Amino acid sequence: MTEQFARKMEEGVKPLGIRLSEKQLEQFYDYFQFLVEKNKVMNLTAITEEDAVITKHFCDSLCLVKGFSDIEKTVSLIDVGTGAGFPGIPLAIVTDNAEFVLMDSLNKRIKFLNEVIEICDLKNVTTIHARAEELGRDTEYREKFDYCVSRAVANMSTLLEYCIPFVRVGGVFVSYKSGDVTEEIELSKNAQKQLFCRIKDVIGFSIPNTDISRSFVVFEKKKELNKKYPRQGGKPKKSPL
Repeated sequence: MTEQFARKMEEGVKPLGIRLSEKQLEQFYDYFQFLVEKNKVMNLTAITEEDAVITKHFCDSLCLVKGFSDIEKTVSLIDVGTGAGFPGIPLAIVTDNAEFVLMDSLNKRIKFLNEVIEICDLKNVTTIHARAEELGRDTEYREKFDYCVSRAVANMSTLLEYCIPFVRVGGVFVSYKSGDVTEEIELSKNAQKQLFCRIKDVIGFSIPNTDISRSFVVFEKKKELNKKYPRQGGKPKKSPL
């Protein structure tokens, strides 16, 4: 690990109240190097420059720690549409008491993540290759998680139908969003009603040491879901609630 990388990581997470151990810094560095290397042969991210990965992937993912003080006490978290592992892997590196499940519909990404887990020696992370609308009906995963998070880019109503099925009653789904979310939230009101969830909070923030604005849109699950959700066959995307 280079001194420059360690310094940039420490500066990036300091505003979030996170102090990284030597082991955690090594894990982030190994993750960064492997991400950039693998990205040469498969499409994982458009962001590969060191400063940008630290800021736009690692620190952005870790903003959840500042926004949700109880996440360190949480038991289980699922990252839906995790892609190259964001926000799940960075959160797992700094929150070793929780169990993380990273889900993606592309098996090559899951294979990449399994290698990351091995390289970084992460004992609290498992992966699953699945589509959200199918896994959300599986009793092993349905309504089992304290937190569901997603940085995936999708319509809010679609995301709710993908993600709320995983959340236990009283748990929360957190959507990472960019830009003004007012209209998107308004358009998701029917989905909220059908899926027995409601807006708990909208937390605006900037990624540390940048002027990049983001929002956490937080939904609380109020009661057990109707068995017909999530709809299958790509319906959440084709015809959002």
